[in-house]
Amino acid sequence: MNKGLTIYRLVVAEIKQSKLNTSFCFLTVVVATSLLTALGAVTESSVDATRRMMKDMGFNLLITAKGVDPARYQALDFEGGDMPEEYVGRLTASTVMAQHFVGKYQKAIAVKDRMVVLTGVVSEKTRVNTEKKPMPTAYVIPEGKVYVGSAAAKALNLEPKSEVEILGKRFEVAKVLPEAGMIPEDIRIFAPLHEVQALLGKEGKVNAIDALACQCPASIKDIIAAIVKSIHAVLPEVEVHPYQSILLARHQQRVLISRVALAALGIVMTVAAAAIWGLTYQNVRNRRREIGVLRALGVPGTRIAALFFGKILLYATLGAVAGCALGNPLGTLLNVSEVTLEVPPKLLFTIIVCTPLAAVLFALPPIVGGLMQEPAEVLGDREL
Repeated sequence: MNKGLTIYRLVVAEIKQSKLNTSFCFLTVVVATSLLTALGAVTESSVDATRRMMKDMGFNLLITAKGVDPARYQALDFEGGDMPEEYVGRLTASTVMAQHFVGKYQKAIAVKDRMVVLTGVVSEKTRVNTEKKPMPTAYVIPEGKVYVGSAAAKALNLEPKSEVEILGKRFEVAKVLPEAGMIPEDIRIFAPLHEVQALLGKEGKVNAIDALACQCPASIKDIIAAIVKSIHAVLPEVEVHPYQSILLARHQQRVLISRVALAALGIVMTVAAAAIWGLTYQNVRNRRREIGVLRALGVPGTRIAALFFGKILLYATLGAVAGCALGNPLGTLLNVSEVTLEVPPKLLFTIIVCTPLAAVLFALPPIVGGLMQEPAEVLGDREL
């Protein structure tokens, strides 16, 4: 008799006998996994949207030579803070907590009796093994040309394709930049770094490095200290000046998104666990007499447990696949950013693999409790 009681036949028979219970369990898994998939996709989209927004706001770190007084920079006095240009290369070859770097040499000079900040820049460098789009404020300027800030262009009466003489060399105005609304950005004249170095006799030197920290883990409490420490590990002889309002705003928003996602995850998992536990308890209780008969016939407890676990693994796996399929359109409805929603493949894999294991774990107590009862006690219960 026992030979005919295969696990497959037992699972199929159990599903047929408890269609309503199995359907509710399946729907519980579908709803939970679709919410988790949508939550993961929306969280990823929100973090990406925040990263892009903060990136558009510009660099959030200024790296200078040690001992440079920030107050002098505010007064447009950039003297006495030269660094080797190769510092930029050392940063890009490292694992510092920043991804975008632009070396520059800047000096306040007079052009036609007007104060401007001559700024030599090179094309943006990104940290090794990262694929990042250039910053909006990272300029690639052709030789012999300049980009002119809005206030400087107005004061010097410059427009695109006009010419301006700077320290005895003529440059063509390639672009007049939009108004930034702050000094010294609006009075800058940007030119290729190596041409500015030659004009000032500062070959191979920079006196500032703009940087952007944009992938800082939300788990770090003192983000500024962590960034400064990572840069000093590579360049101990520099000063790091964070633009705290920009840097902290982004990090705090990322922390907030992370906390909201964790709270939502906890709620979904708790409700799903309670539902599966309750439905499994009901299913086991309704099968007390069948369990007692099988135990009396000599069927091992492990085989009876396999009956329940087999059903759980089946509906949990199918429910996880269905939930992941529904999660993307659900996430699109919940998405509040303009970033295209994409569910990370790693998240889908994790949900599909972990959901059956979690369902078995949630259902374990009532199943074990049902199997621990003595067959004689169960069969002798006249209420059943």
